[in-house]
Amino acid sequence: MEGSEIIEAIREALRLKGTNPSRLAKENGWSVNAVRYILEGRAPSSRRLAEVCKALDLEFYVGPPRFPEGSRLSVSQLAGELERLASEARRIAAREKPAPLEAEQSLPDFHPEYISAPLYEVLAAAGGGSPVGSEVVRGFLGFNRTWVREQQLTPEKLAVIEVQGDSMEPTLHDGDIVLLDLRTQDLQDGSIYTLRRDEDLLVKRLRRHGSDWLIHSDNLAYPTETLDPEVTVVGRVAWLGRTL
Repeated sequence: MEGSEIIEAIREALRLKGTNPSRLAKENGWSVNAVRYILEGRAPSSRRLAEVCKALDLEFYVGPPRFPEGSRLSVSQLAGELERLASEARRIAAREKPAPLEAEQSLPDFHPEYISAPLYEVLAAAGGGSPVGSEVVRGFLGFNRTWVREQQLTPEKLAVIEVQGDSMEPTLHDGDIVLLDLRTQDLQDGSIYTLRRDEDLLVKRLRRHGSDWLIHSDNLAYPTETLDPEVTVVGRVAWLGRTL
């Protein structure tokens, strides 16, 4: 079975179970975007793919060839088939490269007094971190041009994402949406930023401490960390929205 066929099998299994990628991930204790990444062609680990198949009542079969019931694959055969599956997934991922987390695509026309900021299908974790990598635009939000100008923001460098978790409470709540200023600029002491650490995206407050910067959670139940060179600052939180 090719990578595209695996994706279609998972989509159909989700439909038959009446669930969606985010809900399935949460029910099984995976990262919230784990299943979505597979559906978008990102290469999963064999362990994660096997877990997803089990949760959807699908047989995790590497093949070909199929072996008679009761026979076993040798270690070399299994390794070869796993590598073939990973290569196929990487091929699909390379063919369907996702859009970057930046408003580079043409934006829809709003009322002349408003600009449009893309709302991305990605979560920034106010907690331990949420995986990121397939930033798909799911819609747009309009912001008043005068307000954008007063905030000294650049319309082409704005993005909207959703917050997940409780580490930034009471400032940010689970399910809030935030407007990011994606311009490269000097850090502001005490401001809230979206950070990328490896494949995780998180939202935290940055505080200056001597010559260092600290990653601070407003919820004191979470520890403070030092901002190290491996962490990339994606953007500054300029606005938040919340449903009451």
